[in-house]
Amino acid sequence: MAFLSIASASSHTFIARFGKGRKPMVTTAPRAWASAPRIYVENVRGRDPAYNVSAEAILRSLHSVCRPAELTCCFSDERNLEALRRADILVAGRLDTEVIRSDARDLKLIQCTSAGVENYAPFNWLLPTTALTNASGVHAAKVGEFGLMAALMLHERVPLIATNQRFHSWKRQLRGVAAGRRALIYGVGALGGAVAERLHSAGFHVSGIRRNGRQHAAVDHMTTPDCFHNELAQADILILACPLTPETRGIMGERAFAAMPKGASLLNIARAGVIDHAALVSSLVSGHLSGAILDVFEKEPLPANAPLWDVPNLMVFPHVSADAPDGYVDRCLAILADNLERASSGRPLRNTIDPQLGY
Repeated sequence: MAFLSIASASSHTFIARFGKGRKPMVTTAPRAWASAPRIYVENVRGRDPAYNVSAEAILRSLHSVCRPAELTCCFSDERNLEALRRADILVAGRLDTEVIRSDARDLKLIQCTSAGVENYAPFNWLLPTTALTNASGVHAAKVGEFGLMAALMLHERVPLIATNQRFHSWKRQLRGVAAGRRALIYGVGALGGAVAERLHSAGFHVSGIRRNGRQHAAVDHMTTPDCFHNELAQADILILACPLTPETRGIMGERAFAAMPKGASLLNIARAGVIDHAALVSSLVSGHLSGAILDVFEKEPLPANAPLWDVPNLMVFPHVSADAPDGYVDRCLAILADNLERASSGRPLRNTIDPQLGY
């Protein structure tokens, strides 16, 4: 009968091997590693414990899919390089690409527990034999709610109301209902699609920008990035939900803001780099834009002396639009479990990152 042996280098390190008292057998059968993988989990010390991946969580999530031949859980400052070198799978929220390049040559799969991977580009550190997958989709329910809340706030001119409150200024400005207002979502992937569904159900007219132009059930009108400026001219509310790539970096500059109707507004739940913030500030100060809500910034936490804090009609959210800590790890590991099933049966993996596209 198989048994479980546990050895701990510290209270924060868990190492388990499954088998008959020896290292798991290596097989050359295609994708055979998926049925008894060697898994290495790396957590970041000081991060909210809700986002730490424990050995127990791995075993619970994978119990119906596979039995790990080896399972190692460490913090990044107590890295076990020997175990990492043996690993078939790496599960981590932050990837040390130099260490992966030099010491994790046998990895078959990297499961990143974050959705954004732009910080790891270019992907020349990733071997052709290693698949990189992200956590796209695990944020959908939370970001859908946040997107609807923010769109309603922008429609009601809440950023202006908050600015007036700073100056003890009582100025009533009545607004009609949100139904029928035109929302444009740039990036209708897992996040943008979740926002589209909420807005559509609230009666917004939803347009979308998608690289492949593929239709979405909650989007009334879908088009491609080459039509972006034309679509901006029709938007009451612009919602940025795209990945940060060379193509999307700085897409919202002076020309793009000028293309928006006077009184339009903006929500950014993508990445800070998609916006020229000087152009955004100019549009807000001039009154061309009625308001903006930002949830992502180049430097986080946003420094106390950052000018953005004091821009009129701008609301700063501390990167909270997508994170719902309850069950977050389990949702990430559900992707891993699904991909192990797919690998065992020779089917394509989901949530794979295309190194050429950057997402």
